[in-house]
Amino acid sequence: MDTETKSQILSIVPQSRQLKEQLVTDSDGYISLPAKALSWRPLWRTVRRKALLVIGIPSIVTVASLLVTTHKPPAVYIGNFQLLVEPITNEAKNAEASKIARAPEPQNLFTLDYATQIEILQSPKLLSEIVNQVQLQYPSFNYLELRQGLRVERLEKSINEKTKIIGVTYYDSNPELVNFVLDKIAEKYLKYSLDERRSHIGEGIKFIDTQSPGLQKRVNDLEGQIQIIQKQYKLINPQTDGEQLFAQNRAITEQKTVIESQYKEQVTLYNSLQKQLNLTPDEAIAISALNEDAIYQELVTKLREVESQIALESTRFKEDSPPIIALVAKRDSLKDLLNKESKRVVGKQIIETSSNFQGLALQNSVRRELISKLVDTSNQIKVLGVRYQTLAKSKDAVERETQQFPAVARQYVELQRQLEMATQTLHQLLTQRETLRVEAAQNQLPWELISPPQVNPNNVVNSEDANRQARKTLILLVVLSLVASIIIAVGIEKYQNIFATSEDLKDDIPLKLLGKIPLDENLQKNLQETSDYNNPWLLKSFESVYANIRFIFSEQPIRSLAVGSASPGDGKSTFALYLAQTAAAIGQRVLLVDTNFRQPQVHVMLDLPNSKGLSDLLSQKQTPADVIVRSPLSEHLFVLTSGQPLPNSSNLLASAQMQYLMKNFQATFDLVIYDTPHLADLMDAYFLAASTDGMLMVVGLGKTKRSVVTDVINQLNAFNLPILGVVANYVKQSPQDSSRR
Repeated sequence: MDTETKSQILSIVPQSRQLKEQLVTDSDGYISLPAKALSWRPLWRTVRRKALLVIGIPSIVTVASLLVTTHKPPAVYIGNFQLLVEPITNEAKNAEASKIARAPEPQNLFTLDYATQIEILQSPKLLSEIVNQVQLQYPSFNYLELRQGLRVERLEKSINEKTKIIGVTYYDSNPELVNFVLDKIAEKYLKYSLDERRSHIGEGIKFIDTQSPGLQKRVNDLEGQIQIIQKQYKLINPQTDGEQLFAQNRAITEQKTVIESQYKEQVTLYNSLQKQLNLTPDEAIAISALNEDAIYQELVTKLREVESQIALESTRFKEDSPPIIALVAKRDSLKDLLNKESKRVVGKQIIETSSNFQGLALQNSVRRELISKLVDTSNQIKVLGVRYQTLAKSKDAVERETQQFPAVARQYVELQRQLEMATQTLHQLLTQRETLRVEAAQNQLPWELISPPQVNPNNVVNSEDANRQARKTLILLVVLSLVASIIIAVGIEKYQNIFATSEDLKDDIPLKLLGKIPLDENLQKNLQETSDYNNPWLLKSFESVYANIRFIFSEQPIRSLAVGSASPGDGKSTFALYLAQTAAAIGQRVLLVDTNFRQPQVHVMLDLPNSKGLSDLLSQKQTPADVIVRSPLSEHLFVLTSGQPLPNSSNLLASAQMQYLMKNFQATFDLVIYDTPHLADLMDAYFLAASTDGMLMVVGLGKTKRSVVTDVINQLNAFNLPILGVVANYVKQSPQDSSRR
């Protein structure tokens, strides 16, 4: 059975995309992972993760060394004082006189750069001024002496807990000198804080005065451009005007369609009437005019009476008898009168061009009615033609305006946005200028002396030579202990044999890293309790994964993929569901298929029944329409659960029926996602990957063994199965990322 299974795997491998640049073929033809290049990044990440260990061992060694090597040095007196350089709380900062008129600022937007500030406080310019003050009482005092004994630093409670206090320390063998020097340093630093604030305020006012005229001119220019657009295009509200313009276009189109239909109807009627009457348009118009002429009709009536008398008298007399001759002469006279009246009414040309006009003119009432209708239809065709041309011109004009309107509207909206921003910026600058002027009048010291200068007679340090030797010894011990701690940290990492971060996964696995799924413990707990798999924040994390799949493989779009993992518990089922939701959210018809007959999860997550599913399709007991259901999460997401397991149901995944179903699914849906069993010791997923566009590996950080993942990828490569890439799951977020969410 095993031999048959392996044979089926190799026989159903499609000619699918391969990441050939990530694979290496040895001399025997076997595919394996390429060798990794030497990189310091994994070592640096290990040190960061084991920072407590790496720092703790050198710290213990340092303390122990200090305890062992400490000896009593010559007495050197140490004095210090402390400066509070920032308000303790945000409320205190906002309560300052300099902040009263200012607009609220986001917290931590502008913070003090302590490193730069400390360098300024120890700069030669400030220290030289202090030396000059001290030399008034101690003439031998010099700059080098001050620089060697002075230390300025930011006070810290712990590594991650820093204060807003700057501590200043100075040591010397003369306690009176130490105290005097500290007094002068404190005096100079406090004066510096006040001068520095005033200098910054002056620069701020100068900057605002420089920028205001340009901003005011820009506001005026933008307002002028907006007025020109409004006047030129009669634009008041782009949205309303656009709706009216498009409504007008639709109305003209509808009218044009109606007139065109009426025109076709009239043309059809006209052709039918003309065919029935066998008249030219000119003859029909002429006959219609004669039918309306009273004199002509009276002559026609008399002509018919004379013809009736001739017919009656012909029965009594011969043709050459006087009564017949008189009636014929009268008839000819009436015909001449009819001819003259016809020429008067309709013109000479139409009578001469018609071979039998008089005969045509003598129509019965039915034909006269049809002739009148023919004339009316001809006139109606001309009217409709004129209307159609007028509407066509109107439509062309409206369409040109419609095509031009979006660009005009965008320009108008953009100018409005720029005007709003420029006006807001100008208002803020003018308000800030008045605020700075208020601040310039303040004489309150920005910094506060919270610990006055004082000297502790019991506080001593080593002499310079002894200190130098002790520092060398201490540095050597710290370096050795640091190297040892790094070696221990690396050993612990190797023993744990897990991927701690997505960077570890990227360095060790030579496949494309298609995404990082963050870990949120509260969200995981909520999913387990409520089964709410429609979290917007987590769905947003899958947009990057889906975008990578779409764009990286854009030449041959992915239509089907298998989601797998090396070990159970990597979150592949949850990943498959969220990936399917992400694709469905943009309108793709997506089918999520649960092929894990041993531990199915999809129906549990979506709270769907699992009485029938894929196993029924494989046994041909049901049709796809009977078992595929629409997901409650999206109208474009469809789900096929695993169904009740059958004997050897896993082996059915390699059957011809399964391949037929997969082709049918791919033809019906835009994207098919298969949730597979884990790959470490099960062969089920390998069958599926062979008939899809590729396998997507989900790796749980902090959980899955590196060696297991490597073995699984080697097995996939050995079977020559397509691998799209890997996704890092359970990625821990930084506090900043969590706060942004």
